[in-house]
Amino acid sequence: MSQAIDTTHRIEVNVATGATRTEILLGRGVLSNVAAHLGSYQSARLMLVSDENVAPLYGAPLRDSLRREGFRAELLIVPAGEEAKTLATLEGLYRDLQAGEVDRCDVIVAVGGGVVGDVAGMLAGTYMRGLEFIQVPTTLVAIITASVGGKAGVNFMGHKNLLGCFKQPALVLADTDTLRSLSRGEFLSGLGELLTVGVLGAPRIFLALEADGAHDLEPLMAEAIRCKGAIVEADPFDRLGVRARLNLGHTFGHALEALSGFSLPHGLAVAVGLHIATRLAAAIGLCPPELPERIRRVMSTLALPTSLSGYRAEDVIEAMRYDKKRTGGRLRWVLPKTVGEVALVGEEEVPSGVLEEVLNKLVGQEQGR
Repeated sequence: MSQAIDTTHRIEVNVATGATRTEILLGRGVLSNVAAHLGSYQSARLMLVSDENVAPLYGAPLRDSLRREGFRAELLIVPAGEEAKTLATLEGLYRDLQAGEVDRCDVIVAVGGGVVGDVAGMLAGTYMRGLEFIQVPTTLVAIITASVGGKAGVNFMGHKNLLGCFKQPALVLADTDTLRSLSRGEFLSGLGELLTVGVLGAPRIFLALEADGAHDLEPLMAEAIRCKGAIVEADPFDRLGVRARLNLGHTFGHALEALSGFSLPHGLAVAVGLHIATRLAAAIGLCPPELPERIRRVMSTLALPTSLSGYRAEDVIEAMRYDKKRTGGRLRWVLPKTVGEVALVGEEEVPSGVLEEVLNKLVGQEQGR
């Protein structure tokens, strides 16, 4: 755990969600001062949940640091990867909490990426009808999206996040020093999510990535958190239609993830989903015809995939029919109108054959190479 604290770019963001207030601290060295940030939890037992990859890097050092400061902290370790986001993993954690006699005054702390945050969030949201929850995201994807939205869940019967709940964290400690340990694939996955947030509602992010590429990311991360936080605050339980904007790229992306057996990283799937959504928007006249190429150029600059190969259009469409956000059994997508503005479009508004044509060009068996 780094001992140097650089507060130059340290940012605080508050998101009020229903009766829950989330404080988000973003910056270098945030975890170096973790005891001060968690001072109000001194009397609680902190149950840290991490995976087998992140635990040695951050989970165990964080537990040890807290113990040295007089906190009661335990570390629970789950398998790494999307394949571990299951009811079986969750059941194992339930058993650990029961065996440890955890009570409603204790706190669940997620230390890791989006998968750990999802599983630990669902654990916190359901055990004893809810324990307080803290996020310590350690990936770019988790910092800018997963730690803010308050959604938690596990995959079920091959479908992404089919079982879940809403559990907004009380506190998010996002130390950007943790990004140094990311693999190239994990970093690119985060860039895919960051670009998507820029297109759906934070144009300054898109313009900065378009002009300068992936440089000076911390201000862009803060902008993404503010954008998503404002959307979540307006529609915390995804019932008013406002929050649907956050699904840009995700309906296509989740289908591609499922068809890949979850071997395709989430942020890269979302990036391809963004490109599909933009091409579809152009095909039905929703966005300017030059927008797909503009977005494709930025994706290429960031080394993000703009297409895939080996998927059949009909399989992608069928996988999307299991999406939680379908309405009345019919598909709907968030499609860009321009950078920073999106619209919700139902499948009845897409002429026959257009979706299949776009999918075949971008993820078809022969195309996308």
